[in-house]
Amino acid sequence: MSKYCELVADVASYQPDSADFFKALAAKKVRAVIVKLTEGSEDGSAYFNPKAAVQLRNARAAGLSVHVYHYAKFNGKQDAKNEAAWFIKNARKLGISPASVMALDLEDNCNAAMATEDVNTFLQQVKVAGYQQLAFYSMASWFWQGRINTKKLLTQNLWVANYGVSEPGVAHTGLWQYTNAFEVAGYKVDMSYDFCGLYTTQRPEPKTVPNTVPNTVPNTVPNTQGSTFKDILGDQWILQKGKFTTRTPLNLRWGAKTTSAQISVLPVNSVVAYDAYSLHDGFVWLRQPRSGGTFGYLASGTEQNGRRTSCWGEFDSQR
Repeated sequence: MSKYCELVADVASYQPDSADFFKALAAKKVRAVIVKLTEGSEDGSAYFNPKAAVQLRNARAAGLSVHVYHYAKFNGKQDAKNEAAWFIKNARKLGISPASVMALDLEDNCNAAMATEDVNTFLQQVKVAGYQQLAFYSMASWFWQGRINTKKLLTQNLWVANYGVSEPGVAHTGLWQYTNAFEVAGYKVDMSYDFCGLYTTQRPEPKTVPNTVPNTVPNTVPNTQGSTFKDILGDQWILQKGKFTTRTPLNLRWGAKTTSAQISVLPVNSVVAYDAYSLHDGFVWLRQPRSGGTFGYLASGTEQNGRRTSCWGEFDSQR
């Protein structure tokens, strides 16, 4: 086993949300907790754990690292997209940090017999929204049966459930749920060993979220005004330094998609220094350099067929 092997609990509405419960977990040398956040989709079961907000708050107060998971009911790519949107919406509402792991729990009878493509569709949506710490959970038997092809998974952070044995039984397992009967304060809790430290090695809450586009212009693209490059989502960008002053409140995001996580809402008369722009998905996007080699993204107006159709501020280009 790895040198880490720290304890990680996962909880849902079945477990308490009290401060004493999470203090009891910490006293048992538990280092992190994964809270069930959602299940299904907004147009389906629309389940949201009613205890999630308090469980997360009290877990943090007890000194535990916090992460969240979604219980999958999907069968098919569109279902997977819808469920990812529900997960993302509620993660944002609760202010889940990109330092936290966003895990997908796949174990329901309604899931596809061969579910790798559905899983990747879900994970990709979460990744595009600005959450880069992805993990996948299922029973060891589902991996053995080939229902999940680990070689094709978008994430290699595997969380495997296998009880009553001496090892998880799946290669490259990062988190092993070895029991569902770990006793804490009179309750039985699912407990896992963290082999790689992903969940239990304390990482500072970042002030910036990993981008959905490269942090630097590829070396094959000259860093000069007017040069073009494509980001990893295939959108074309043009390098141009300038300043944009907002004339209406606008969202600043961690990616150039309306589904990307929000950094802040910029008030009227905010001045944004940008270094590139792109016309895609109906908007004219500006890229704002930020600390640590990261970027913020702002929709400055609308576009149609590659031509700007509206502008929500004023430009002062530094050509």
